[in-house]
Amino acid sequence: MVFLVAFWGESLPASAETRGGSPTGDGNFIESHTGHQDRSRIVDKLRRELPGHDGPAGALFVDPRTVVGARLDFVANLRALGPKRALFERSIDVIGANGVLDGVEQLWPHCHEEAHDLGKVVYGRLRDLARSLQVCANRCNAGCMHGVLMEALRQDARGAIGPPRAGLPSSLKPRINDLCRHDPEMIARYSPGDCAHGVGHALMWLADYDVQPALDACKFFVEPPLAYYCATGAYMEYVTERDPEDAKSRSLLYPCDTFEYPTACARHKMGYVVQRHYRARGTTADLVHACERLGGSLRHGCFHGLGNAHMGLIAVGRTSLGAVCLHGTREDRVVCIEGAIERMARYHEDRALTVCAELADIDRQTCLAAAKNKMYSTTKDLSLYLRP
Repeated sequence: MVFLVAFWGESLPASAETRGGSPTGDGNFIESHTGHQDRSRIVDKLRRELPGHDGPAGALFVDPRTVVGARLDFVANLRALGPKRALFERSIDVIGANGVLDGVEQLWPHCHEEAHDLGKVVYGRLRDLARSLQVCANRCNAGCMHGVLMEALRQDARGAIGPPRAGLPSSLKPRINDLCRHDPEMIARYSPGDCAHGVGHALMWLADYDVQPALDACKFFVEPPLAYYCATGAYMEYVTERDPEDAKSRSLLYPCDTFEYPTACARHKMGYVVQRHYRARGTTADLVHACERLGGSLRHGCFHGLGNAHMGLIAVGRTSLGAVCLHGTREDRVVCIEGAIERMARYHEDRALTVCAELADIDRQTCLAAAKNKMYSTTKDLSLYLRP
């Protein structure tokens, strides 16, 4: 009995099996942002940007040539202990933030959440957003930047955060709107939507992983697209931390089936669902059928997450965009194609365009538009994503 049968509560019809088997038989190429080394097998050039460097005069920079032994010791400790804040705290003065980032990227080439605590340490040392963003640049796929925002907004909210479920302070409203639209260092490095996504990570962390207060705080953004992208970051932060526990006792798509912005949630949650499904030797057809059984925005989220989860497999040719996304209604196809292509185009636009060329007519046009927009666009039509 495949994974989805157990969670949806009844078996899938045999006819679903004819729509395609598992592209790999396992989940090693599925994007779930787990922090494990499974994801390091995804082709490097599809995700990685050239790392930024602070230069010899940069903040928290230590010349690598002067600390060769200390860098080796750090990597050994990092391998043994994991990416822990205490390790970063005691290492940053010895090998610099650049040395810590180099070590994290050495062990986790596609790092993200592994750098959250480092970003917190960087901001804690510098107490300056612009300089902290310069140190982090876009390393670890903006994971370091997200940590900077976590610590910066924590400092802003200090003393104003009430008891659990009291919500995050409204004093954050002008701060986050100004940050993502007007802060010179932020807008020089990140789009407003990308910034809002990072803020969402920070808000979920500040809310101690209580979903509703974090989503309420995302509504501090005056622009609906930024509130939505904030929700994507909040849910990504939640799912990254809580999916292993939730998978044992909650519904398959929790919390996406419980709170608002289900599409923002399922975009990330489906990565974990798909990974477990393939490890249980399930098929792509099972996944498609499961999404088709849903309704409303949760259905859109399921298909959107289905595309996003298969991005790596599609990019390296282990399955096709058509096999994953050309199912269901026209709206289902749109959100699925956008889920796969917007992120692929961010990291490897040429490959995304090649994938789009495999489609025909209106599906190809959808794909090409997604490749142009990439992630976190505030000008694309978000009507399918903002529905309750």
